[in-house]
Amino acid sequence: MYHYYEKAFISGHEENMTDKQQGNVLLVSIMMLLALSLMMLKALHYQQESAMLMMMDEQNYLNAFLRAESSLIWGKAQSWPINQKEMSTWFCLQQTEFNLNSCLKHYSGDLFLLKGVAQFTSGEKLELYQWMKQMKHLNQDTLIPATLVPIESGWLDFCPVSQAEFCL
Repeated sequence: MYHYYEKAFISGHEENMTDKQQGNVLLVSIMMLLALSLMMLKALHYQQESAMLMMMDEQNYLNAFLRAESSLIWGKAQSWPINQKEMSTWFCLQQTEFNLNSCLKHYSGDLFLLKGVAQFTSGEKLELYQWMKQMKHLNQDTLIPATLVPIESGWLDFCPVSQAEFCL
């Protein structure tokens, strides 16, 4: 009879050990699942943060592009005092309320280049260009308001003059 109780105790102890081992495997499996889930959440967060930064960069670019385009349109409507002898550098006008900045430079003959400028938040500049033609040649030695009209298909998002120093 002693053997029966001893045998029952030993077999009960073995069953108890098997249950404990199965519980440990389950615990390790749950821990692994939690670790993988945490890694996936971190990767998703990184991807969302990268997408958000890219979206903000694109939004900043579009805002700067629209400001440069507005500056160009505003510059077309201005009455520019033109003295071709003094127009070897950019002559700029600013509208401070809406942060518009347009510049005009004489190219050759009756051709002028109008530039609309906008700044990114990073400090870089975005510039759009429009070829303009002077309608009247009155007295080129005096400062006179001249009528400038945009040349059809003359809008550009890069400086069209091949000499780099002209565009600076």
